[in-house]
Amino acid sequence: MINDAEEILTVAGLRLVTVGVEWDTVKVERHLGVRAIELLEEPGAVAVDPCRPEPMLYFLVPAGSAAHWDVPETAALGSNSYVVLPPDHRDAPPGPYWLIPQQHGLTAAAALRQALEAAK
Repeated sequence: MINDAEEILTVAGLRLVTVGVEWDTVKVERHLGVRAIELLEEPGAVAVDPCRPEPMLYFLVPAGSAAHWDVPETAALGSNSYVVLPPDHRDAPPGPYWLIPQQHGLTAAAALRQALEAAK
């Protein structure tokens, strides 16, 4: 799912990855993102950044989805953006981890939009 040429490994196994090539991301505060996941029939991969005052979820969505994203209380990251992703095996803190593993693929942008709007 992630192109090795597009990432930079860190000492902790975290990866700085270019967004907008194979997928975009939608960044959401954890409380809203968890409610949206409950409403999604098939959520794709979701990474967690627990190191903020409010933990953030990063939904992986199809490339190009960020171009027209306008859902309040969220931020879409596309071309010319980077995210830090956890190692494939990490499913709990400390540090970034996968709430839903990468093997689940991408979340459909339209379904995520609908779930986020319903979750508010």
